[in-house]
Amino acid sequence: MSLFDAVLAGDRDAVESHLSAGADPNPFDEEGRTPLMAAARAGRADLVQLLLEAGAEPDLTDSIGESALIMAAAHGHAEVCQWLMPHARDDEQDLARTLLSGLGITDLRLDAPPPPDNSFRRKLASAGAYVSGKLGDAGATKRLERVFRSEKQRKP
Repeated sequence: MSLFDAVLAGDRDAVESHLSAGADPNPFDEEGRTPLMAAARAGRADLVQLLLEAGAEPDLTDSIGESALIMAAAHGHAEVCQWLMPHARDDEQDLARTLLSGLGITDLRLDAPPPPDNSFRRKLASAGAYVSGKLGDAGATKRLERVFRSEKQRKP
């Protein structure tokens, strides 16, 4: 089962397994969609969070120019939108709010940040990447660096 298949099946354990094994979180399918887009479209906030932490790029668009945020908003997945909003441009945030409003979702604070920043975890990832690199575990280094990069990008 590929990372895409795991996301489409909603199999969190398989998604975690692929990502911890160093799978690229940004492959495209034949329609130009990424696993993050598939998770967003399905309303799987837990998978969206995992993919973002693994370095999935939320600003990528599919073959018709839609991002994960727009897909989530078009399907009324406000919780997913809350995870993706901090990564979006202002015009994309406005479009997402308009789409959600059109579906009657107006009472949520979509500008609220996702759960608090985890700076301690970032420090551990940074130190762990250094130690595992010294020990010759390139796969672990790659995974830890990906977590560190994704959290670093999350900071405004």
